[in-house]
Amino acid sequence: MPEHEIYSYSSDSASLAFTGGELKIKESHSSSGYGIRALQDGKLGFSYCQNKQHIQRAIDEAAKMARFSVKSGFTFPSAQRSTLLDIHDPALDPSDFNAFKDYVEIAKASTSSFGGMPRVMASMESAVTGLENSSGFSGEYKKTTFSMYIECMHGDGFGFSYLSSTHRPAYISDAGLKAADMARSMQGAKKPESGSYTVVMELPALESLLEVFLPSFSGDWKRRGITKLVAGKKMFSENLTIAEDGLAPAINGRPFDDEGTPSAKHVLVDDGAVRSFLYDRETAALEGIAESGACSRPSYNVPPSISSSNIVISPGDHKNLSELGRHIELHYAHGSHTANITTGDVGLEASTAFLVDKGDRQPVKGFMITANVFDMFANIEAMEAHQQTYGAIISPRIAFKGVRIVS
Repeated sequence: MPEHEIYSYSSDSASLAFTGGELKIKESHSSSGYGIRALQDGKLGFSYCQNKQHIQRAIDEAAKMARFSVKSGFTFPSAQRSTLLDIHDPALDPSDFNAFKDYVEIAKASTSSFGGMPRVMASMESAVTGLENSSGFSGEYKKTTFSMYIECMHGDGFGFSYLSSTHRPAYISDAGLKAADMARSMQGAKKPESGSYTVVMELPALESLLEVFLPSFSGDWKRRGITKLVAGKKMFSENLTIAEDGLAPAINGRPFDDEGTPSAKHVLVDDGAVRSFLYDRETAALEGIAESGACSRPSYNVPPSISSSNIVISPGDHKNLSELGRHIELHYAHGSHTANITTGDVGLEASTAFLVDKGDRQPVKGFMITANVFDMFANIEAMEAHQQTYGAIISPRIAFKGVRIVS
C-alpha cells in the first residue's frame, strides 16, 4: 500500500432566515465523507469517497492519479502534539429548531425596536474533522459554528451587523440594536465631495481590503514569482504587524490544519516588513523549504490548498480614532471581487459610511474608493489600541490617510 492520508469530515448544518415578513427554513443538511491522498513515486494523488468501506479503493485511485502530478519531495507529517481549543459547544445543535428559531426571533425583535424593517439570516453547524496518515499522525476535533447577519431598513437608511461564534451566541439583541441604530442614523445620507480623505475602516470594510491584500502572501504566488511582496523588505507602515493564527479566538480556530500541521502563530508582516508567506506542505516541498500550516479544504471531496485560518492585526496606540480630524468612517463597501489582486488596485463602492468633522457625524453613501491596497497599508495614519473580532479577523480599527474618494 502506498503512503497515504485519510481526511474525514462529517457535519450537520441548518440555516434560517427572516425575510419578507416571514420565517423561512433555508436548509437542513448532513454530510460526511473521506478525502484521500496517496504518495506514489514521489508524486501526490487525490481521490475521495463517502463510504468507509470504499477507503481502500479510494487510496488505490489516488495512487493512480498521482502520475499526473509533479514530483515535489512532499512528505506526510508524523505524529505531533497540537493544542486543544475550546471550539465546540454541545448547546449549539442544528437539529434544535426551537432554540435556533428563538435566536432569530431575538434578532428580529431588537432590529425592529426603532420601527425599522428587519432581515435576518442565520446558520449553524456541528462538525467532526479527523485526519490520519501512514507516517503516524492521527487527530480529531469537534467544532461548532454559529453566524448571523442582520439587516435593517429605516426609511431610506440601511444598517447591518454580523456576529459569529463557536459557542452559543451572546449579544444577539445588541447586534440587532446596532443594525437598527445604524439604519436610523443613515437616513438622508448624501454623497460626500470628491477628494482625498483619511478613511477609518471598520472591520467589515477592512475585510474587503484584506480579500485583495492577503492573496499576495501565498507561498505558491511567491514560488511562481506572481506576488510583488519581497521577504525581508519593509513595504508597509511601521505600525503594521499581521499574523495568521489558528489558535487565536476567532471563527477559524483549529488545533491543526487540514493536513496535520499543528496550528501556530505565523507572522506575515512585522513592523511593516514582510516576514513570511503561507504554505501548505506540497508548495513548501516544491520550493525546498520547511514551512507549512496554512492548508485548508472547503470539503472532503476537494484537494487541500493554501488558505489562512484567523488573521490577527496587532493593536496600535491610539485610544479612539473618532477623535481624528475630518475623516470618513467606512462601515461597508463592496466590489473587492472586481479588484486586481496581483497589483492591489481596487475600486470599492461605499454604501454605509459617515463623514466625521469636529464631533459632527453625517451619513454618506454612494461613492467610490479608488486605491491600491499595498499603498493603503503603507500609509496608515493611526490604529486603535482596542482590537475587535469580526468573523476570522481580529484587528483594531485602522485609519488610512490620503484615500481617493470619487462621488
